[in-house]
Amino acid sequence: MPKFVREVEIDAPVEKVWGVMINPDHWPQWFPGVDRVSSVTSMVEGCTLEWMNDGRSGRATIVKMEPMKRLEIMTQIGDDKDSHVFMLRPSGGFLGLKADECKVEYTFDTLMGGGILGSFVAGGNPRDAMRVKRAMHLLRKLVESL
Repeated sequence: MPKFVREVEIDAPVEKVWGVMINPDHWPQWFPGVDRVSSVTSMVEGCTLEWMNDGRSGRATIVKMEPMKRLEIMTQIGDDKDSHVFMLRPSGGFLGLKADECKVEYTFDTLMGGGILGSFVAGGNPRDAMRVKRAMHLLRKLVESL
C-alpha cells in the first residue's frame, strides 16, 4: 500500500481551515480528483456523498472526524479505493504560542494490494505524488483567499 505524504502551513487559524475542508462545496477547488460533489446530506462521521471526476462517478465516505484535528475520507470509483487522511494542528508565533496558522498533513494511501512488488511499483508513481502536492497547494491558496 503506497502512501504519499505532504505537509503545508496555511496562514489561517485551524478553525478556518477545518471549515473549508468539511465544506463539500469547496472540494472541487482542492480535493484531488473531484470535479463535482452531490448527494450531501450532512458532513458527519459515516456519511457518504457522490462525486464526479472526468465523467466518472464515485463515492466518498467520511470515515473519521475529530473536529479541528483529523479528517479521514475513503473514496471509491469502481473497485479502486483510496484513503485520504488530513491531520491539522495549530502553529505560528514563537514556539507556536500565537497559533494563528495551521499545519495540515495529508496522507494519501492508494490501498493497492500486490505485496512488496506492487508497493514498489506504485510507490514510485509521480502522478500520485503530484496529486498530493497539488491538493495541498490548492487548499492553502483557497483558504488564504477567503
